[in-house]
Amino acid sequence: MDPKVNGQLQHDWSWLVAVYLFLGGVGGGAYTIAAINSFMGDGLGLSTTIGVWISFPALLIGSMFLIADLGSPFRAVLAGMKPGTSWIARGTWIISIFMVLSFLHLVLLQFTDVAASAGGKTMIDIISLVGAVFAIGTMAYTGILLGASKGIPFWRSGVVPLVFVVSATVTGHFAIMLGIALFGGNGATAALFKPMAVEGIGLVVLEILAILFFLQAAFRQPDPRESAERILRKRMFVIGYFILGLFAPVIIMAIVYGAGSGAGVTGIITVGAILGLLGGLILRQSVLICGALPTLNIAGFQFRRIHRPKEPKPDIGLMPPQ
Repeated sequence: MDPKVNGQLQHDWSWLVAVYLFLGGVGGGAYTIAAINSFMGDGLGLSTTIGVWISFPALLIGSMFLIADLGSPFRAVLAGMKPGTSWIARGTWIISIFMVLSFLHLVLLQFTDVAASAGGKTMIDIISLVGAVFAIGTMAYTGILLGASKGIPFWRSGVVPLVFVVSATVTGHFAIMLGIALFGGNGATAALFKPMAVEGIGLVVLEILAILFFLQAAFRQPDPRESAERILRKRMFVIGYFILGLFAPVIIMAIVYGAGSGAGVTGIITVGAILGLLGGLILRQSVLICGALPTLNIAGFQFRRIHRPKEPKPDIGLMPPQ
């Protein structure tokens, strides 16, 4: 029985949602890395500036993809209703507050006199701490939203938010590295190459462990096992995500750490960062398109639930698969 024919795969959330989840993760991850580096000395100041510059635009563009998927800006406004009972509404508020904080941080950085003063620095530090909390909330929400979808067992796992948080941090880190390589200038970036490369290796190794744990947990349960097998049969996931999106950046970051500021390092960093970013997008797209409705086993016979597309209710906005 072909699940593509009988409609077992979910079709409510398309590539537009995948891009939204990806850009939201990049924005949250870049801000988190920027906030952490801001407390680690002036030597990483450039990474903080670039991370803040990446965060707000990524969130803004990602929100546009979400609105495009909803089909109407009015539905996006309605998505924030009922935060007491809806994860979609809670996430809308978390992301909205985070966007305000990241924008305020970005504006304050433009006023160098204010940022250099004692009061301005204290204000930026406070915004960084609070913003980092909402950034982590934004990264986790993208996974919690999938986990709240009762009809897709593959998504209904407590490991999904962990995977998305780690992956978002990794993509945010690579986005900062790409920004440094493209706009930092040779003299300013040389001192950042080694510490950022070490951070990158550690984060990617953590993501590898998280995704392996997620797949192992899916294989141990009968309902999500089919989706886990499906995702591992996809070349896009195995080659695009695992090989090019994870292992290749680790090797490239190791080369960068060994080479320091030698010739061609900027180009190598650019390639590694782009591969890491593409890997994060492929991960989200793969998890979405491999989300399958459960197979029911009754008296030795297998029955597949049939997907029936639903129209979003006017008072909810975005409706997850049921």
